[in-house]
Amino acid sequence: MNNENIRTTARVGGYTAIIGAIAMVVGGALNSASGADLWGSLANGDMAGYLAAAAAAKTLLVANHTIWILGVLTLSMAGAMMAEVCGPRRMWTQAAMVCFRTAVPLAIVSFIAMLALTVQIAPDTSETAVSIAKVVGWIGARGDELATALIVGAGPLFISLAGRGDWVPKWLLTWGYVTGIVGLFSIFVMYIPALAGSEFIIVPVGLGWMISAGVVMLRRSKVA
Repeated sequence: MNNENIRTTARVGGYTAIIGAIAMVVGGALNSASGADLWGSLANGDMAGYLAAAAAAKTLLVANHTIWILGVLTLSMAGAMMAEVCGPRRMWTQAAMVCFRTAVPLAIVSFIAMLALTVQIAPDTSETAVSIAKVVGWIGARGDELATALIVGAGPLFISLAGRGDWVPKWLLTWGYVTGIVGLFSIFVMYIPALAGSEFIIVPVGLGWMISAGVVMLRRSKVA
């Protein structure tokens, strides 16, 4: 790409990364405000309680999952633009794109599964409804965790490796290593009940990297 294209891609990519990360934070805030804790309900075996809470906070949860769908699409676009301005290390950019392209459909399906609990099953708390909700909720939660590890864990690691020595400074590269390690950890603890909840550490670490990378990209757009 010529310098003008690099500047444009860096500028749009920077804003996109920041907007995508903020969207995920806003969605998370809505989820917390709803009082319906899917992960806690799965861990405690209280899906009936979750369905009742989801029915009471339907508007918040629909907004939450809709924003998350838009957010994950935006983060993926940001990742693609970051890969575009990286240097000649195509192996790492291709690895990053595999992570982003895998995470998006996985995340969207997971969020739709969560939406189904709210708009299709709740407020029914019969034995049959609860049995179905356990399966649908498990798929949604585990799919979300895996997608998160890919899009803000492995993706940033590979982008950092691809852009090192070019637009990625050393401190952001180090942060990228951390996102990769934490992302791997979050996948590992998915199936360890005793560590339930610790997988969410990837969220602030990974979204923080996205926002920081977005700022670096914006600065890059002014000097490219």
